[in-house]
Amino acid sequence: MNAFPGAAPLAEMGGSTGGGLLHHFLEYSARLWPEQVAVDIPPGKGRPARGILTYAALEAESTALAARLRPLIHGECVVGILLPRTHCSLFIAQLAVLKAGAAYTCLDPSFPDERVHEILDDSEAVLVLTNVAGQGRLSICGLGSIPVINVEDAVVTEAVELDPASWLKPANLAYVIYTSGTTGRPKGVMIEHHSIANLVASDLESFRLNSSARVAQGSSAAYDSSIEETWLAFAAGATLVVMDDDAARLGPDLIDWLRQERITVFCPPPTLLRATGCEDPESALPDLKLLYVGGEALPRDVVDRWSPGRELVNGYGPTECTVTCLRDRVEVGDAITIGKPVRGATARVLNDRREEVPPGEQGELCMGGVGLARGYWKRPELTAEKFIHHPDFGRLYRTGDLVHRDAEGRFFYHGRMDSQVKLRGYRIELGEIEARLAECPGVGAAACQVQGDDGHAVIVAFVVPVDSANPPATGDLKTTLERSLPGYMVPARIGFLDHLPTTVGGKLNRAALPILEGAVERPADQNVPPRDPMEARMASAFGEVLRLAKPVSINDDFFNELGGDSLRAALLVTLLRKDPATAWITVRDVYEFRTVAALAGRASHAGEAEAAAQGGESSGLAVRPFLVTLAQTAWLVCTLIVASVSGWLL
Repeated sequence: MNAFPGAAPLAEMGGSTGGGLLHHFLEYSARLWPEQVAVDIPPGKGRPARGILTYAALEAESTALAARLRPLIHGECVVGILLPRTHCSLFIAQLAVLKAGAAYTCLDPSFPDERVHEILDDSEAVLVLTNVAGQGRLSICGLGSIPVINVEDAVVTEAVELDPASWLKPANLAYVIYTSGTTGRPKGVMIEHHSIANLVASDLESFRLNSSARVAQGSSAAYDSSIEETWLAFAAGATLVVMDDDAARLGPDLIDWLRQERITVFCPPPTLLRATGCEDPESALPDLKLLYVGGEALPRDVVDRWSPGRELVNGYGPTECTVTCLRDRVEVGDAITIGKPVRGATARVLNDRREEVPPGEQGELCMGGVGLARGYWKRPELTAEKFIHHPDFGRLYRTGDLVHRDAEGRFFYHGRMDSQVKLRGYRIELGEIEARLAECPGVGAAACQVQGDDGHAVIVAFVVPVDSANPPATGDLKTTLERSLPGYMVPARIGFLDHLPTTVGGKLNRAALPILEGAVERPADQNVPPRDPMEARMASAFGEVLRLAKPVSINDDFFNELGGDSLRAALLVTLLRKDPATAWITVRDVYEFRTVAALAGRASHAGEAEAAAQGGESSGLAVRPFLVTLAQTAWLVCTLIVASVSGWLL
């Protein structure tokens, strides 16, 4: 096991404040551990073989691709990357863009075509790195004359010399992350090299990972959480183990994946841990040493169950503060806090007059320090609104989060002060969903709200139809939204109102929106009740997981009609596995058999298969003595014959 490498790369990067360039951390690791595995992509759907990339190969191939890109890069600019995280080319492409002197913005292949086009158009991408599948998609997105390069064809393994870009300094952009925007269009957050290098340096000092660590990456490359996961590994010479979408939604089977892959560092949202249903994580995952959670409130039951036997760290940070700006270790019985500022960051609690309030008093959390983003891409008005210059504390970012600070300097979260929400790690502006809904035919006005608690929170939408006698179909509205919004932003439930509730000042009053139940409204003759005990068991589980007050029809689609999602599918499996009669179920079954009736039918097939297996085993046991007797008889006959012939010859 190699020792903690922190001091050397920190000195080389320009000190513990992270004054250097992000890719220098990787270059250091490649020199120190060239044959260590940098990226490990386990086999999965459509990938029969494991993908492996050493630090030496990652360094050489990214440098060669950077040399190919350099003639197309002129000063600070943005390069689009449309690649799946289940291929080593994604990491090669990210590093190549940085070495070529540009910044990158990643697009998840699951994004709708309209959103891909919006981001590439808004970022003014000078080129796009992708694969064959991405080339096909981009050809219909109307990108104009933007060059599109197939990374799989462009990467070469020969050693290439590349001089550093003459213009590249720590204050240059490293990446642009697009987040949900109140105007109905995503907005780009600009992060500079020294900001992300500061966080990586802080991670090295705080967690002291070494090259034996195996860090799971479960986040999409389009979101900033993936960047900290990636560099937790790369800066320490450790192995980044990529979790594909199928693995991320395994639910109870995720424990087996973590154990099989010998994961030592895992960075999930808390509800994903709850969805595993693991009763004793300390015994089930002895290799897991660091659990670094964030993206949503950390519940007490998750702390009490998952902290024993390992370090559990709760992190907080908006994209504008470079992934994580506060964090703290939490143990059983501790107060659940979002922590203290990471090195290089400052935190203030201000009132409406922008005065700092004393410990214990609530106010808006405002962050300062090296981790602050440059601002929003091509949005100077919004940048000036959110990034303020305080006369006493300098440049600050107004997070919009309500917090208080205790006497020890720890911060405690009390919710949002605006319409922004964070749901299972995704940062969502409800205003963007409302703006998209308002564009749909037949919609006069729209409002959204998060309803439910803990792991059961969902986005619900309320629509005021243009014609109340003929409202648009909820299925049509969801289909329209899916063309422009990522799946996690499409409301799970949509209801109709005559008018939206407003405050005295005429603004939308979200608190006055009614609770929207998840059961589908349909005529009584179309609401088919369970027909047997198995269907009744399934219907009850559907209702419990989705928090439905009304009965579930056996033909209701778990996802499209009842508002289920990948997390609730995992929770459903966890619940059903507690019953021996449904212990066979997997998350894949829920995706393939999406109704009570279909799942119950799957149960009968599973029972028949099990019975057949047991029957085959029992029949084999019955036949075996007969076969043994035949073999013994034949052996005795042969022995007698041989003995008789031998006696006659003698």
